[in-house]
Amino acid sequence: MRDKFFQSCSCYIQIQLGFTQVLNRRQPRVQVYLTNCSSNSGKIHTNFRTYAHLLQNSIPSRSLGSHTHFNANSYMSYLKRLIHYNGHATDARHMFDKTPQRDEVSYWNRLIQSCAKSGNLKTAHQLFDKMPTRNVVSWNAMISGYDQYGLKEKVLNLFCQMVHSGVKPDQFTFPSTLRSCGFLSALNPGKQLHGYIIRTGFESNAFVGSALIDLYAKCEKTGDARRVFDEMPERDTVLWTTMIGVYAQNQFAEESLKLFCKMQKEDMKQDSIILLTVLIACGSLAALAQGKMVHAQVIKAGFHTNYIVGNAIVDMYAKCAAMKDAHRMFDRMSERDVVSWTAMIVGYIQNGYCEEALKLFQKLLWTDVKPNRFTFASTLSACANLAMLELGKQLHAHIVGVGYESVLSVESSLISMYAKCGSIDDAALVFNQIASKDLISWNAMIAGYAINGNGKEAFQLFKLMIEADMNPDRITFLNVLSACSHAGLVNEGCLCFELMRREYINLVTTNHYACMIDLLGRAGQLSEAENIVNNMHIKPDALVWKALLHACRIHANVELGERAAEHLLQCEPEEPSNYVLLSNVYAAANRWPDAAKARKLMKDRGLKTQRGCSWIHVKNRLYAFVAENTSHPLSEEIYAMV
Repeated sequence: MRDKFFQSCSCYIQIQLGFTQVLNRRQPRVQVYLTNCSSNSGKIHTNFRTYAHLLQNSIPSRSLGSHTHFNANSYMSYLKRLIHYNGHATDARHMFDKTPQRDEVSYWNRLIQSCAKSGNLKTAHQLFDKMPTRNVVSWNAMISGYDQYGLKEKVLNLFCQMVHSGVKPDQFTFPSTLRSCGFLSALNPGKQLHGYIIRTGFESNAFVGSALIDLYAKCEKTGDARRVFDEMPERDTVLWTTMIGVYAQNQFAEESLKLFCKMQKEDMKQDSIILLTVLIACGSLAALAQGKMVHAQVIKAGFHTNYIVGNAIVDMYAKCAAMKDAHRMFDRMSERDVVSWTAMIVGYIQNGYCEEALKLFQKLLWTDVKPNRFTFASTLSACANLAMLELGKQLHAHIVGVGYESVLSVESSLISMYAKCGSIDDAALVFNQIASKDLISWNAMIAGYAINGNGKEAFQLFKLMIEADMNPDRITFLNVLSACSHAGLVNEGCLCFELMRREYINLVTTNHYACMIDLLGRAGQLSEAENIVNNMHIKPDALVWKALLHACRIHANVELGERAAEHLLQCEPEEPSNYVLLSNVYAAANRWPDAAKARKLMKDRGLKTQRGCSWIHVKNRLYAFVAENTSHPLSEEIYAMV
C-alpha cells in the first residue's frame, strides 16, 4: 500500500513525507521510489533536490551501512536522467556540487559524459575545468563530446592540452582526434598524430587503424590508407569494411572488388555493410557477373530480407542495365521504402524506359509510401525526355500540394521539364521564383534557353550569373557555347570561350572545343575552326573531328573534310554515322561517286546505321514510330495519310 502511495506522489510535501517514512525501511524500497518519481518529467528536478537534501542531511551514514556506495551510484544515475530526459544540466551540476562524492574522479567523469552526450557541452566543460584531478577518461569524455557535435577544432585543441598536461591518450582518444583531422582535411596534423600513435604503440589497434585509414581517405591519400591497412598485423571485419569502403567512395570501384575477393580468400566473416559497399562498387563498374555473385552471397548470409541491402541490389542491377533482374528483386522485396521505388524509377529512366518509369510512379501513388524530392525530380526528367507537358504540369501541381515546390533539386527539374517540353516561359517563371539559386538551377535555365534557340537570353543569363558571383562549371560553358552556336552568336561565343581559356582553363574539355568549332563552322569560318583544332592544348578526339567534318558538309569543303574524316575514322572506325557524314560531304559538293564509295565502305565493314524513331502521346498512351515499321494496328491508314 505504501509503495502505491509513493508511486502517486507528485507534490513536494508528499514526496518529503513519503520519503521520510521510508528512511528506516529496506534500501530497495528507496530505489523503487526513485524510479517511480523520476518518471514524472514535470517534477523530476524537484524530486532530485529533495533526494539530495535527504541524502546529505536525513540519512546518517551508519544507518545506511553497506548501502552508502549504492546510494551514491543511484544518485549519479538519476542525475544522468535529469540531464538526458529533462535537459536540467545546470540543476544537476548544482546538486552534484553538494554531494559528498564530488571529490571522486569517477563521479565527475560520469556527470561530464552525461552532459557531453546530451549536447550540454558548456556545462560539461565547466565541470571539466573545476575537476580537482583529471584522468584519461575525463579527457576522452570531453573530446568525444566535441567530436560527436562537430566541433572538430576544439577536439584538436583539447588533445594538445591533454598531451601537454602529461595524461597519456589511449585507444579511445585517437579515433575521435583522427576523425577531426579527416573532417578538417588536416593532413599534416594527421600525419604528426600518426607518428605519435606509432611512438605510443597503438598503431596495431583495430579501431585506431580504422580511423587512420578513414583520415587518409578523407585527405584523398588512398595509397597511404592502403599502406596502413597492409601494415596491420591483424585485420578484423571492421578494417576490411573500412578499406573497401574507401576505395568505393573514392571512385576506385575496381580496387574495391579486388580487395573484396582477397577478403573472401582469407575466409573473413562478411556483414551486411561490406556486402552493401561491394554492391555499390559493382553498380559503378556495371559489373553484372560480379554483382550476381554478391547477390548470391547476400542470400546465403540471410541479408536478402534487409530492405536496405535489397535497395542496393535493385540499384546495382539497374546500373548494369539488367532491368528485368532489378524488377524481379523489387517485386520480391517484402518491405519497400521510398528509396526502393526511386531506385527502380531512376533505373528505368537511365536505361531509356521512361514510360515504364511513369507507370511505376503512378503505382507508387497508390501505396502508403510518400515520394520524396529525389522521386519527384527523377519523374520530372521522365516527363521531359518524353516531352509530356500535360503530365509534367499535373506532376507540378502534385509537388505543390505536398510542399516540395521550394526544394532546389525539384525546382531545377521543373525548369528542365518545361524547357524540354518547349514551354520556356513556364521554365523562366519557375526560375525567377527561386529565392536562392544554386549552380544547378542557373545551368538548367541556360540549357533551357539553349535547346529552345534563345541564344541571346542564354548569354544574358550567363552574364547575370557571373555578376551574381556564381562560379560557372563545365556544364555552364557547354550550355552557353551551344546556345551561341545554334543562334549564330559568333562574337558572344568567342567571348565566352576566351573567358574560359583565360580564367577557367582547367574546365576546358574536347566538348567545349567541339562546340566552338561548330559555332565557327556554321558561320563559315572554317580556317579559324581548323586553326583552333591545330592549337588545342589537349589531344582532339572524335567529337572535335566530327564537328569539323559537319562544318565541311554545310559549306561543301571537300579538301578540309577529307583531312577531318581521316582523323575521325582513325578515332572511331566502327561508328557508321562517320561514313554517312563523309558521304554527305561529297554529296554536298556533287561528287556522287565518292559519296557512294563512302557508303559502300561502311557496308563492306558490316556497319549499319541506327534507325531514327519518333513518338506521339495520344490519350495517355505513347506511340513510337520507326521507318518501314508496320507493327502498329493502324499502320496502313497511317501510311495512307502520310
